[in-house]
Amino acid sequence: MRMGCTILSLLSPRDLDVPAAMLAALLVFSAVLPVAMVIWSAVTLRANLSKARAIGLPILIRYITPTNPLWMAFGSHFVRLARRLGIATENFDRFYLFGWDANERYRMHAELGDAFTLVSPGGNWIYVADPETAQDILRRPRDFGRNTEQLAVLNVYGKNLSTTEGKEWQKHRKVTAATFTERNNELVWQSSLSQAHEMLEYWLHRAPQPIRSVADDCKTFTLNVLAAALFTKPYPFEGQEEMKERHAHVPGATDDSYQYRDSFSKILRGIVLIAIFGGETLRKSSWMPTSWQHVGQAVTNCKSYILSMIEEERKNVENGEPTRKELVAALQDIISNTFVYGFAGNDTTAITLAHTIVNLAANPKTQEWIAEEIQRYCTEDDFTQWSYPTWSKLKRCQAVVMESLRLCHPLGSSTYTIPAHSNVQVNFCGLHTNTNVWGNTSMAWNPARFINADSGKGTVDIESEQLRTFSEGVYIPWSHGERVCPGKRFSQVELAAVLAVLFRKHRVEVVPDSGESPLDARRRAQTISLDIQMTLLNEMYQPERLGLKWVGVE
Repeated sequence: MRMGCTILSLLSPRDLDVPAAMLAALLVFSAVLPVAMVIWSAVTLRANLSKARAIGLPILIRYITPTNPLWMAFGSHFVRLARRLGIATENFDRFYLFGWDANERYRMHAELGDAFTLVSPGGNWIYVADPETAQDILRRPRDFGRNTEQLAVLNVYGKNLSTTEGKEWQKHRKVTAATFTERNNELVWQSSLSQAHEMLEYWLHRAPQPIRSVADDCKTFTLNVLAAALFTKPYPFEGQEEMKERHAHVPGATDDSYQYRDSFSKILRGIVLIAIFGGETLRKSSWMPTSWQHVGQAVTNCKSYILSMIEEERKNVENGEPTRKELVAALQDIISNTFVYGFAGNDTTAITLAHTIVNLAANPKTQEWIAEEIQRYCTEDDFTQWSYPTWSKLKRCQAVVMESLRLCHPLGSSTYTIPAHSNVQVNFCGLHTNTNVWGNTSMAWNPARFINADSGKGTVDIESEQLRTFSEGVYIPWSHGERVCPGKRFSQVELAAVLAVLFRKHRVEVVPDSGESPLDARRRAQTISLDIQMTLLNEMYQPERLGLKWVGVE
């Protein structure tokens, strides 16, 4: 502030031309703004702390609001830099990473209790990891309404199923429900088998070795399955390195697959930037970094793709051609839901698949365990002969997915607003590692915990195995009740199919770094799987740190 006043005092009104005045004002503003922000933060933090004390739960104070857009975009980089420099305090290191609750899991609850209040300048958040309380919250959606203001980041193309409540939400749910039918899930099964086969062929024969693109390749896999299920558009699987090489030779490619996969991926990676600036501003502003401009262009490209699918569907109907028109025809006025299903159904499944593969690489015995089941039910070498009902028999494969979701849930927590602008968060990562429920092995990866295998004869009979059921509120990876994920069966079928193809006659191994033993390499894989950073979803931080290879077995 003093610097700004000094500059102004040296200038007479006669000397103060317009550019100089603007510069002086900018200097004053730049000096005043940080001071004003500090004062505002201190005042609001004190007020929110008073509210939190009135609640009576244990308190955790955080001096930067978790939903601060700039911190969401850049804060995690500062935290990890402070780690590398060795200057991060324990509090800063643990609680300022975006997606900190996914890394903490139940540890913070073990210290403070199954419910505690996080206090920040921008509001209070009550974190819950108690099964009974979580169940009560989830079965009362009208009493605990979702915080649609925080979810507005998903309004890339307007309001949708994830960002509405009440009658408006019911309308979106009804319009989009048509795609989640058993008939469509059979198409998901077939498409997943085909895409998994092509992805495995890429990893075996064409991908650079060791493979460091598994997380990105899983997103291509799920995007292709989604295209087949929603738009009946079959795209050949293209590995991450192949995609980079193709687009390097054809700059600015605008074919279907580019518009769909590339634009969708850019939007998901840049969702926070879109929320801050808007797609049009990112695309048109010359002062923006080129990578940000590409995010803005992706918003336009993706919308063009969806509109072209709708127009193609309309022509098919007019020409009397057989077509799968359920969802696309219904979305003529609600394009935004296509994006949300792509986000919610695609990226969450891809993240879960990547975690599952890495965890299996770290646990060879579990690979043998699921292979035994796959070979029992998928007897033909020709995967096209595997019938759709087979997916429900692959209970060990489903257990592997359930265990990955238990330890590494893509959503981390679900937020509900209660009166006085407080927030209640069902902390899925804390709930699913609650030692009072899961015991002392809650942080260990053990899919067998989801199988009831007692045959009554002292031997294991695969056909008698059943998936374990849980009391209400204990395990809710797809949420619950009215808010249960509409694509739950879609993702279950998709993941069972891909695991059946990948592990029937192949295994995945961790490639040790220089001087590293195979055992240490597997331990490192487990550590990398548990190292989470949030963009809009909880994902593995830099999964390319891990090199994998696939080998065939008889």
